[in-house]
Amino acid sequence: MFEAGALVLLPFPYSDATTSKRRPVLVLTKPDEYGDFIGMAVSSRSHHAQAVPLQNNSLEEGQLPKPSWIRTDRVVTLNASLVIKAFAKIKAEAHRQAVGSLCETLREQIPPA
Repeated sequence: MFEAGALVLLPFPYSDATTSKRRPVLVLTKPDEYGDFIGMAVSSRSHHAQAVPLQNNSLEEGQLPKPSWIRTDRVVTLNASLVIKAFAKIKAEAHRQAVGSLCETLREQIPPA
């Protein structure tokens, strides 16, 4: 099984939920009693505004085939049964940075009081 901070490979659903593509995902929460976990898409494309850089020096174990970015704007709930394999684990600081970026994005959506 895998834990929060793992990078896993799975069929990531497109936003229309009709198809999927095999993609890496950062696990944000360990799977619950139903096997569900929260994850963020990982991309090798740098043009996404809401993205945190991820390179091999951000990893505690494993390797990335190329520099990547954690898409903090693509948060999804997935099931552990979809995971093909876990291939790396990010360092705690990189995990905090990704979660912090997500929190900042959400904070920006709160209307002023």
